[in-house]
Amino acid sequence: MQSLTKKKFEEQGYLVVKNVLNFDNDLKPILNDMEYVMDRLIHKFSPKPKKTKALKFKFENKYKFVSTLNIFDLDQYFNTRLPRDHVKKDSDYFATNSLWNLIKHKKILNAVEKILGPEILSNPVQNTRIKQPEKTLPKKSIYDGLSGRTPWHQDAAVLSTKGQKKTELVTVWIPFTKTTKKNGCMITTPGVNKLGLLNHHSGYRGQVEIKNSNLLNSKKVIYLEADIGDIILLHRHSPHCSIPNKSNKFRISADLRYNKAGQTSGREPLPSFYVRSKNKKNITVSNFKQWLVLWEKAKEKCIPRKYAFKYPLPTFKNNKRDLSELINF
Repeated sequence: MQSLTKKKFEEQGYLVVKNVLNFDNDLKPILNDMEYVMDRLIHKFSPKPKKTKALKFKFENKYKFVSTLNIFDLDQYFNTRLPRDHVKKDSDYFATNSLWNLIKHKKILNAVEKILGPEILSNPVQNTRIKQPEKTLPKKSIYDGLSGRTPWHQDAAVLSTKGQKKTELVTVWIPFTKTTKKNGCMITTPGVNKLGLLNHHSGYRGQVEIKNSNLLNSKKVIYLEADIGDIILLHRHSPHCSIPNKSNKFRISADLRYNKAGQTSGREPLPSFYVRSKNKKNITVSNFKQWLVLWEKAKEKCIPRKYAFKYPLPTFKNNKRDLSELINF
């Protein structure tokens, strides 16, 4: 079974695994923690006359209200990693017991093990995304990868040079809401992952994007629609992007990443640790408090240099890895 699953994953670059998670037990606690963050932001930044009413709003309206408060780098309060730049002692990030439980979830790790084998590390390239209806977004946020559209890219492209070459990375994309074409699901091009890592460049507003990615529009595109409880596994070289949310509802998701033990995370010094191993001695991080300590220690290392991570965009000489040279695959 494992070899068949891995073969299909490597052949098409993705897998949709149905009915892995339970909304009430696995996902709702994270949404509750997000709402707690919103309440904290309202208390801190909202004018008093509006505060009482705003605290009674339901999730979506509460987030819309928070979005009007002109909070610098609002997405960072809900993101599961340190900010890329300007790391400070008081830099906020979304690290909760509910998220820890998701990272260590047995059924998620069972699915990942079929691809990577039994020795698995948690990779610190991870995000949560609260994607509002595009018509409600300020113009500057339409192409923001956490709240708006995401351009065509490969996940290996945002690792260090060593990570780009060596790290066997698997992305686990988790919808908290039913995900469809209308509300901005991901799309991918099956089989293109077999080309390996492609040239990337800095696209609109600095987003990492495959060079000449418009050429992918001539290929077969798969809309990765998913129900609550499903997970989507993505190959590190699978080109993918997300389309605009044209619905009237939020599309909320998380993307976790794992890699094979013994390989660089590609994001040092951010936390990377065993989440599964045949040798129990390898499991040195076993609870939320230990995990949080790792992030705080990483923050201390990042403060003097004022950034959490950097990565060189993959740009190969002589355009050997340029999509324009490989489009006739």
